Amino acid sequence: MLLPRQIENRHILWSALAMLALGLIVPGVFGVKPPQWFAVPQQHEPGQNLAAGSARTKAQTPASKTPDAKIPDAGATAGITSARPDADQDAMSEQSSLSANPAIVMVPADFARRIPERHLALSGADQKQSFINLVLPLIVASNDELVQRRNAVKAAFDAKNRAMLEKWAVLYRVEPEKLDDAELAKQLLRRVDTIPVALALAQAAIESGWGTSGFALQGNALFGQWAWTESAGIRPLAASNERAVVRSFGSLLESVRAYMHNLNTHPNYQRFRLARQRLSPQNKTIKAGNLAAYLDSYAEIGTAYVDKLRAVISSNNFNQYARARLR
Repeated sequence: MLLPRQIENRHILWSALAMLALGLIVPGVFGVKPPQWFAVPQQHEPGQNLAAGSARTKAQTPASKTPDAKIPDAGATAGITSARPDADQDAMSEQSSLSANPAIVMVPADFARRIPERHLALSGADQKQSFINLVLPLIVASNDELVQRRNAVKAAFDAKNRAMLEKWAVLYRVEPEKLDDAELAKQLLRRVDTIPVALALAQAAIESGWGTSGFALQGNALFGQWAWTESAGIRPLAASNERAVVRSFGSLLESVRAYMHNLNTHPNYQRFRLARQRLSPQNKTIKAGNLAAYLDSYAEIGTAYVDKLRAVISSNNFNQYARARLR
């Protein structure tokens, strides 16, 4: 009997296991209380005029994650040695005039499953506001889910529930074998964390062409995530890998959740996660611009992508949604 060929790249195996777990996870799994938005009986098209403020720039085209010790808060710096980049200071200077405590924006819990045809009939500022209306509730809901997951990890640590911590470790691609409970929980909390709303909005706008790209319309793909199985997505006209496809999703919400899971687990975004932990005490309007500096590997254009993210955040005043909440 032939043995299966050994998988040489462990990240492939961990990625497959994690995405399988993410696809299977439902409300109540892992002991997590379902977020309020799971109770919404049906996703439907949101209304117009979600919040004040209109966008100003032209639409962008798409670009090519001891047992009795206390768990450090997200802003704790113990064990983190990465240096503070100049980009952090630049972003703070650019945003120094913003309020350290932006107003809370209440967002209707309206969840569109896909981008409606009426969105394409709009143009300019109207189309941008329509896009925000579509995507912002999904981002807030997905962040709410991450907050509840963080609380579940903390609860598992407090209860000395090693088995539950190891289940979370599979989902978030943390290898628990040589870690005690405190270190495992610390590494999990570095990954099980929210994505700044302004940053997620900017990436969705850039990667989906403000909801007009074929990938977004046909596959609910808001963030241009790649997959390596043809049946998993849509093949682009030009790609550096002949097996590469843009991953498709059953709904826009699935796309947002997968994007956040990608930033929270993929090795390429380790610096992003370390910086997020270190910058946690800062106000939310500064945090999005700072963390953009660590997403240069998200697109082939590298640092130019960081500049584009910051420009979209600034010109469209996305930081006004930094404290958005579902109602």
